[in-house]
Amino acid sequence: MPAIYITEQGATLGIDHQRLEVRKDGKTVAEFPLGHVERVVVLGNVTLTTPALRRIMAEGIDLVFMSLGGAYYGRITGEVTPHVALRRAQYTAQGDPAFALALAQRIVAGRIHNEKAFLQRQARRGMTALRTMNLDQPDPARHSAIPSPSDLDAVIADLDEAEARAGRTTTLNALRGVEGSATARYFGALRGLFGAHWGFDNRNRRPPRDPVNVMLSFGYTLLARAAESAVKAVGLDPYVGFLHADAYNRPSMALDLMEEMRVTIENLVWALVEEGEITPKDFRPAEDEDEPPVVMDREASKRFIKAYEARMRETRAHPRTGEQVARWRFLEVQAREIARCIRENAPSTYRALRFR
Repeated sequence: MPAIYITEQGATLGIDHQRLEVRKDGKTVAEFPLGHVERVVVLGNVTLTTPALRRIMAEGIDLVFMSLGGAYYGRITGEVTPHVALRRAQYTAQGDPAFALALAQRIVAGRIHNEKAFLQRQARRGMTALRTMNLDQPDPARHSAIPSPSDLDAVIADLDEAEARAGRTTTLNALRGVEGSATARYFGALRGLFGAHWGFDNRNRRPPRDPVNVMLSFGYTLLARAAESAVKAVGLDPYVGFLHADAYNRPSMALDLMEEMRVTIENLVWALVEEGEITPKDFRPAEDEDEPPVVMDREASKRFIKAYEARMRETRAHPRTGEQVARWRFLEVQAREIARCIRENAPSTYRALRFR
């Protein structure tokens, strides 16, 4: 059980012997064996008892606080793992421009490859799914905006070139430019998959301004917290990365790690839309200035979390090792791969996570 999510508003999270217990109105609404929990994510208005907080910290369980709409507030974590030699090597490697560039190039190439693979899967399906969805109010503009096979082929060819170009960059800034252009091209292709009634033009954030971007940001936030836990589990410093620049309170190493897995969130959002699990009716405009422009309602947030966790718990063959593991463990496998490259001072041997 990599994570549990406490979404019951007005509930209290306590401890009862070896179990975390969620109570509301004097009744127990959920229980979780403490030994199976690696991360607790508290969303919205939930109270924690002091004994529960003390026990969570003593067990080294990450405690993450978010809004019910997916905004990240902060986290409480246990002591730093005693991997001093590895972290020293990490700091040295980050200070070596050649090392940082070589590792970051392979991370970016993996990210672009996975974007390309997602579009290739859509192309193989013939882009017919959205045309057959049962909508209350069919949107002709949406149907006409669905990319044609030739349109997708052009984007895939551009991403193929971008993947190769990433390996030829000579500076991190140039590499980030390649990644940014490729990702904009990729999301431009996704725009046509959702259509006009979703209001999705391209990726936007801080704050997200349409329902699709709200879901993407929510999913990326959940994935980033999982990546941070994986980075810490192998002994790396989550705030010292290679692709992402240092910034106050930015877990750059965790953000590096999640790059190759971002497509998992994009695939999840697509599946929820395609299956009608979440619709534009599940969102509303902000009601006051403290809210983001678009807000996902409480029940839709719960469905999103449930779908995210189900996907991350699915057992799949790791694309590189072939090992059958839960999808969330892909992050741990890749974190260990980064740690290996650091220990061996061999960034060019990094093997990215590449989906088919």
